[in-house]
Amino acid sequence: MLINEISRKLGITARAIRFYEQKGLLTPAKQKENGYRTYTEQDAWRLQTIISLREVGMTLEGIRQTLAQTDLNQQEEVLSALQMQRSMLFQQWTEMKQIIGTMDQMIQAAQGSSILPTDLLYELAQQSKELRDLRASWRDHWDFDRKALQFDELLHPASSIVDVTENGLLNDIEMSSPPVYSSYEATLDKIAQLISPSHGLKGLDVGTGTGNLAGKLQQIGLTMSAIDQSKQMLKLCAAKYADIELKLGNVLAIPFMDNTFDYVVSSFALHHLTEAQRELAWGEMLRVLKPGGIVCLADYMMQDRNEADVFLANLISTKATKLPMMHEQVDLYMTHTHITEWLLSHTSQVKSEPLGNSIYVVYAQK
Repeated sequence: MLINEISRKLGITARAIRFYEQKGLLTPAKQKENGYRTYTEQDAWRLQTIISLREVGMTLEGIRQTLAQTDLNQQEEVLSALQMQRSMLFQQWTEMKQIIGTMDQMIQAAQGSSILPTDLLYELAQQSKELRDLRASWRDHWDFDRKALQFDELLHPASSIVDVTENGLLNDIEMSSPPVYSSYEATLDKIAQLISPSHGLKGLDVGTGTGNLAGKLQQIGLTMSAIDQSKQMLKLCAAKYADIELKLGNVLAIPFMDNTFDYVVSSFALHHLTEAQRELAWGEMLRVLKPGGIVCLADYMMQDRNEADVFLANLISTKATKLPMMHEQVDLYMTHTHITEWLLSHTSQVKSEPLGNSIYVVYAQK
């Protein structure tokens, strides 16, 4: 095919085709006698791929990398790139929803006043910016991709792992913190018992890791989806539970539409967030939960702020400040009073149950 023929076939301008050629994304053969470019069916497929990826907002460099992986038949890497693009688009979508909401508030404020309420408009704009910055503030201080292969092994009851130090060696500081995962299976069982799901309803596991909670709930009848910010964790989860719908993303911009799930659950994930991030995360969980749906969260929690302050002081006294959990925004474990008070103000029903070792399960109905 000549350029005009492939242009008509794909509904794209010749100018756009030349642009992609100039960027090195397309390299058609040239006829020796006249230098005309000729396009094969493979070129047409490649051009369709470029158009599709541009349509979903992928950068030219991202497309270049994706095409290179496709050429090498690296299907897993291509899927990973698409998942990453979807996650980015969803974060942009949640930010746009927030901006539109802020604009509506500004319009309402302006309509209710004879004088433009500049101070109020500025305050609303600042609040919007703070939320946008908060969504972008997540950092993986724990290197979960590297931990993924050993994750299930470290959940064994014989393990007394708190976290991993800079050199990768396990650091046991159980004198100053609860033994991590000693009650792991019991906690997952308690979540399953509390939500007592009906067969065929939809559930979401947030921060799924290798999918242990999602897999358990799937086995008792839920149609499960799960998200995690670690590609390697999701890869292992997919190998264990092929029927679970997996999405790359984090809890500050959950990559699903509003009112999608009957149940939203999370286990031992939220203590990786700062206090401000947690409130945004809880709001995101309620956003994707259907009216009347159930959210059930399990994690390490201090009873109140005083207990949290004592716990942090004990950690510092053990010189555990090089642990990845001790980053610059450290809040460590959430407080039980904080999450229950927040849920009481945003849901219709809240229940909580202590499981020992500073583990609580909190249940709420939207």
